[in-house]
Amino acid sequence: MSQEDGHRDVPGENPGESAGSGASEPGAAADDWAAPGGAPGGDGRPASPPPAAPGPGFAAPGSGQAPPAPSYGAPQPGYGPPGAQWQQGQQPPYGHGAPGANVPPGYGPPGAQWQQGQQPPYGHGTQARPAAPRPGVVSLRPMTLGDVLNGAFTLIRHNPKTMVGLSLLVMSVAGIVSAFGMTGYMADYGLLMEQTLEDPYYSDPDNPLGISGWSLLGLLGGSLLTSLGLALVTGLLTVVVGMAVLGYKLGPGEAWTAVRGRIWPIIGLSVLQSLILFAALTAAVLVGFIGIFLSFAVVAVGNEVVGVLLLFAFIVVMFALGFAVYWWFAVRINFAMSALVLEGLGVGGALARSWRLTEGSRWRVFGILLLTTILAYFVVNILVSPFQIGGLLLSMGFPGVLWAAVVAGVLSFAGTTLAHAITAPFQVGVSTLLYVDLRMRREGLDLKLHSAVQSGRAVGPEIYLPGHSA
Repeated sequence: MSQEDGHRDVPGENPGESAGSGASEPGAAADDWAAPGGAPGGDGRPASPPPAAPGPGFAAPGSGQAPPAPSYGAPQPGYGPPGAQWQQGQQPPYGHGAPGANVPPGYGPPGAQWQQGQQPPYGHGTQARPAAPRPGVVSLRPMTLGDVLNGAFTLIRHNPKTMVGLSLLVMSVAGIVSAFGMTGYMADYGLLMEQTLEDPYYSDPDNPLGISGWSLLGLLGGSLLTSLGLALVTGLLTVVVGMAVLGYKLGPGEAWTAVRGRIWPIIGLSVLQSLILFAALTAAVLVGFIGIFLSFAVVAVGNEVVGVLLLFAFIVVMFALGFAVYWWFAVRINFAMSALVLEGLGVGGALARSWRLTEGSRWRVFGILLLTTILAYFVVNILVSPFQIGGLLLSMGFPGVLWAAVVAGVLSFAGTTLAHAITAPFQVGVSTLLYVDLRMRREGLDLKLHSAVQSGRAVGPEIYLPGHSA
């Protein structure tokens, strides 16, 4: 169910959700929590009014003037400060009077017996605690795997203009150079296939690969620009996801306004992350190659069986070690972009922050990120394969023909851009929601977000600053 109250976008609430699911939730939601515009709280007070539109760069379309300050009316009869004297015949409020007296029906110490027909309090018996508030795409409590994946899909479904449209725009611009390189590659590939079919042993001594240097340079440059485009998309969508947790629906212009002062740190962090992962993977592969050379040495001295067994063993070790080392570092530095964008940290500080956040949660984060990568991989292949097959058929069917090479390059460009526009928002959504989840579990971020929602004040990304009070 979707609710809209001005500038807030409330994807919906799941009444069946229990705030006790997942990890422990310090300071779980009390009875008086209610989503903006929802029903009154458990103590009879009206729910907090919708928050005012956020500051520059974060106000969604349709925002009006700031709402009036909440008014809770006069105190109910019999309520007052502790120690107040109650008139004869007047009932003091719950919790006042003699110790253990005047307790709400059904409440008592853990393990107490409840009379037939009497309702036990929340947390006792089989009665579930009230659901955590959900002003945005997820409930404000530590999340399960289902919460994270569902929240990422909800982000795309409720704000496709920003999540998909912004990715499509950035990746289209970043992929232009790659499209030119792919056009040259397809033209060279078509000629190579034609020559190979006529003479399987033909080889051009000046170009043994059959692909021109300009085509390879275009492909390499296009890949670098595509990587930078993905980094920019990640930075832009991170702030969109962070604000969507609180129910704000940012447009493309608002997302750009939020991060335009951080573009160079975003690019620098992306480059440094790539270098770290490349160095880790290279070190693991070098260890494997040392083992392979050792295997060849054993074969050279005349023990072929042992050498072959060692060769296969070291190949397996190389792949296993490369996989383990790559993912170890990938998990530990994964949340650096979220810390850089939402907490305003520098490149080094963001990497250190991500390293600390993942301490003790490496296996859980690894499992979720690996599942996300596998899902994205299959989606990319499903989307890109028809375009690539069409381009190859054109290149082979019309070798050396300019229009066929151009169409093949355009098809490859369209498939790659579409795949990134679909998978990048999903992966950024999962990563940012995991970052929020880790901070809820470690730092009680959910309590700060609860306060921000209940207060009705306008908030921006500064709500994620560690020292910021809601």
